[in-house]
Amino acid sequence: MFIVDNGQTVIPPSGRKVAIVTITIGLRYIATWHRLCSGSWQAYAALCDFDLIVVSGPLDTGSRAAARSPAWQKLLILSQPWAQQYDRIIWLDSDIIIAGHAPQIMQHAGPPDKISLSIAGDRISDAERMIFLERLFRIQITPNSERDIWTWEMQKNYRDHKVEEHDYMFNTGVMVLSPQHHNGLFLKCYEGEQADRLYEQPLLSHEIIVGDLAHRISSRFNWGIQETLFLYLPEILDARHMDPEAKAAVQQQAHVLVRRELANAYFLHFYGSMGLMSNMSHADVFGADATAATP
Repeated sequence: MFIVDNGQTVIPPSGRKVAIVTITIGLRYIATWHRLCSGSWQAYAALCDFDLIVVSGPLDTGSRAAARSPAWQKLLILSQPWAQQYDRIIWLDSDIIIAGHAPQIMQHAGPPDKISLSIAGDRISDAERMIFLERLFRIQITPNSERDIWTWEMQKNYRDHKVEEHDYMFNTGVMVLSPQHHNGLFLKCYEGEQADRLYEQPLLSHEIIVGDLAHRISSRFNWGIQETLFLYLPEILDARHMDPEAKAAVQQQAHVLVRRELANAYFLHFYGSMGLMSNMSHADVFGADATAATP
């Protein structure tokens, strides 16, 4: 595993042509990644013969970079000198746990000129998505309007970021990239402006769509726990207002769901659920008898 502290960090060539890359900036994210993720990532990288690179400091230290989320800095990874030694880079958000049964993602990726990724919301059915939207927004949706509301929500996300509208969006938390083919696109998107909670995702999705650059991979490689919690443990939405005993009971149920979903997913993604993840122990995820976060 290589640690990148800044934009001047040098990574010696390993001979490997594929690397997993993530960014963990901030004590909360660093601690959570090391506690819950690092073991499974290192085991997966070793099994697949990938390098693992963890960026622990900003690649851009300018005032504009400091004023917006570190999530934007994923758009700089392909321009780093060390990136040029790899044919492909697998970007993973740091709030992901890799399941022990996860297959080799490169066997399911597209050609180098395509970006391999999943569509946001693709992991649940239309009916489940209706329930998810009802609980997310606390509204009642008629059965024949789910698709229209979901499409409106996707379009609104683009509008909120001042980006041309589309009916769907990619989740950019898991991507298989090529430094040779995609560095220019990433640098172009880095010049965008932060407008809302989705950071670079709407702009990057737009560019991927208009450039016909997408190769869709299974949503099991980007399996969100947030949808499961909303569908099967809606009490979690009000947990902060519960008394300590009731809150603890809900959290315990959430831990059970996390373990079950880790058995379903290849890469279990905690987007929208970082509060849950940061308060979980190793045993909460892997069981009390687990001695290491490895497959």
